[in-house]
Parts: sequence; C-alpha cells; structure tokens
Amino acid sequence: MAYSELPGVILLSIAAVVSLLAVVIYFLTPSFRLRNYKNTHINGYFRSLLFANAIQAFGTSLNIKWAAERGVDDSSLLCGAQGGIKQAGNIATALWYLVLSVHLFNLLFRRTQATRVGFWATIICGWTLVVFVVIIGPLAIQRPEKGPYFGISGAWCWITEEYPKEQIFLEYFLEYISAGTCFFLYTAIILRMRGDLVRENNRWKLRFLPKQEEAWMVSLRRDLIDYTMLDAVQHMVWFPVMYSIILIPISLARLSSFAGANVPYWLTIICAIIFNITGLANVLLLHAKRRFFPDTQQLPLSFGTARPAPARMSLFVRGGITPFTLERSETAEQYHVERLARADSMSTIHSTEKIDDLDEKSKEDKEQAPTQ
Repeated sequence: MAYSELPGVILLSIAAVVSLLAVVIYFLTPSFRLRNYKNTHINGYFRSLLFANAIQAFGTSLNIKWAAERGVDDSSLLCGAQGGIKQAGNIATALWYLVLSVHLFNLLFRRTQATRVGFWATIICGWTLVVFVVIIGPLAIQRPEKGPYFGISGAWCWITEEYPKEQIFLEYFLEYISAGTCFFLYTAIILRMRGDLVRENNRWKLRFLPKQEEAWMVSLRRDLIDYTMLDAVQHMVWFPVMYSIILIPISLARLSSFAGANVPYWLTIICAIIFNITGLANVLLLHAKRRFFPDTQQLPLSFGTARPAPARMSLFVRGGITPFTLERSETAEQYHVERLARADSMSTIHSTEKIDDLDEKSKEDKEQAPTQ
C-alpha cells in the first residue's frame, strides 16, 4: 500500500466504524426503534436490513489492519474473510431493501395478510440465499488458473479482478435490481393508496386529479387503511431513494475502472465512504421519519381487508372526477307536484276567504252609516 493511499483507507475505516456504531446504538436503544406494527413484519425486516448494514460496515472496518501493516496480505485468511464479509453485507443490504418493499406492496397494494410462517420462511430463505451467493464463488466459480476468488481488490480485499463478471452480476447487478424494483414498488403503492391507480373492469387505469383544489375527490378511492398508512409510505420511499443515491457513485466508479478508465484514487475513496455509511444513513433517516409512522395497533381493520368495490367508477371522467349531480326520483317529483298543488289550493282558499271578509265588512259599514 502506497503511503498516499493510507489516509484514504483510514478515513474509510473510520466511516465504517461510525456506521457500525450507529446500528449498534439502534439495537441497544428501545426508544430509538420503530413502533409496534400489528399484523406486519416491518420491524423484523428492517432489523434484518440494519444487521446487513452492520455486516457491511464490519467488513470495511477490517481495513484498519491493512492500514496498520501498510499493505494487504492476500495470503492471510483475514483477506479472504473480508472479501466474503463485504460481499455478504452488500448483497444482504440489497436483499432486505427489496424484501421490505415487497412486504409493504403485499400489505398495502395487494392487501394480503402477513403470516408468522411467511415471515420466518422469508428470514431463513433470505439469509440462506446470501450465504449461498457468497460461498458459490470460492466453491464453484474459483479456478486455479485465475487464482483465489476473494483477494486483493484495490486497497482492500473483495472479489479479485480476475473475476470481473462475478463482480458485476453477483453484486452490482443485484444491487441495481433491488434499488430499481424498490422504487417501482413504492411508487405503485403510493399511487394505489392515493387513488390514482384504480382497477376497473379487470384493467388497471392511471388517473391524476387535474387541480390541487380538487384533491378532496380522491377520498372516493380510499379506505381507512389507505388514509392511515399513506403518509408513512410517502416517507418510507426515501429509504430506496437514499440507497440509490449511495449506490450510484461507487458502482459508476467501479464499472468505469472495469472498463479501463483511469479513476482517481481519491474519487474511489470518496465513493466508498459514501457507500459504507449505509447503516448510519438508515438509522438517521429512520430517526427523522419515524414520527410519521402510525401505530397499526390502533387500526380497526386488518391489512387483509379488501378495498370496497369501485361502485363510484361512473364518477370518473378523463382528466379527473366530475362533481356530484343529483337527480330527483319519481317519488320526490310526485311529492313536489302534490306540494305545489296544495300550495296553490291553499292560496286560492285564502284569497276567497279574504274577499268574503272584505264583502262582509263593506256591508257592515253601510248598515252603520247614519241616514241623511
């Protein structure tokens, strides 16, 4: 390791340690965690995500040893271990972002009831998949002529440059798939809960209200669950957005390097620091947004409750919703006619009585008049 590379490796290690400490503080501070989500597994999946962030940060923090020794020893078991730990943390982070978004999609878009069996099956299968992707490299992909699968990669240990396809398709590709899918699912959830995405005659239709002042009309498409959870989902969408922002710099730097471009070392270090503070960013974002997350124990409905049938679809027109128009029923029309007839009859009677009173008064005046 060149002396000029030493400060960058130290800074990267410090960033990883800070991120790791942030995750540890989250797990050790009960008041810092999410609220209890009845009939959901948001807490469990989010903890798996943060545990993946901790693995990622721990793997990067091992750079301290290379900085202390002023070089990376690819013959040591620690180098291979660091490569596997870093890949496991990166893949697990992408996986649990995806699982969390799929879980919310099933709850709020499809209205599928979450089960404990499904939760534990997802946890076991998810972490098993992470382990499988990591061990398949040295066990099945590694070739003697190419050297070790995990080894020196820059100023630390990861998948070596002799396996460029594996670097792309067994990590970066999976991370991009996760980020893109998460963003798509959260967008679909928000549109569905807002009422902009509706299902009519077995076809999905997307309609937006034309004016902000007509936003009250969207209430026709919502129920209590949509009202309660919409604000929370609109804030949770920032998690995949943040993940994409963190992921893009390091992946572009790495892919450019694979393509033969001369990426400055300092730029690689900056991108790596940004990428390895994922745990810290998740904890800080959770702390900033958790006040928007409702306590689902207060919901009178379960997430498996189907949305009401779209009986009001006739109200929707191109470009928005038409105002309500009320038509008088036949019974109401008949009542109105009879009421007018009674009013006319009473008016005639009152007029006749008034004329009779005037005639009688006139006669009395004549009789009482003095004779001349």
